Amino acid sequence: MQHKLCAKVQKIKSADFNLINIVDTKHFGFNRDPFLKGWLTMPESLALKYNDNTGVRVYGVIRKCRSGFKIGPLFADSYAVADELFKGLSSFAVGEKAYLDIPEINKEALQLARSYQMKECFGYARMYLGPAPKLPYEKTFGGDDV
Repeated sequence: MQHKLCAKVQKIKSADFNLINIVDTKHFGFNRDPFLKGWLTMPESLALKYNDNTGVRVYGVIRKCRSGFKIGPLFADSYAVADELFKGLSSFAVGEKAYLDIPEINKEALQLARSYQMKECFGYARMYLGPAPKLPYEKTFGGDDV
């Protein structure tokens, strides 16, 4: 998929790390500093942020996997922003399959996947011992499982 990038979709630079870490902690539930540093800079990957007049609030990553590319995380505060990030990330995988693990609780994430004719190839569930933490699941359009 080749898409024209929105000007607000930009590559994450090392100077962005602290802000991206704050965004990630808010969406994931705890600080993943060591993991995140490696995740954002791994080979054969692209990390993008969405930067508007209020600053950076969301981001996404696409990385090479055994077969094709996998997008995740994809955190966005609206369907429109998720779509712009998805277009930017998927353009990194031109000519290859791209996978997106979405939480089914987020109906807009399902809608996004369907809008690109993506098909389910397995179920994705996040499981907890005890009550699920209060996280902004409606802003998680793609998980970053390994």
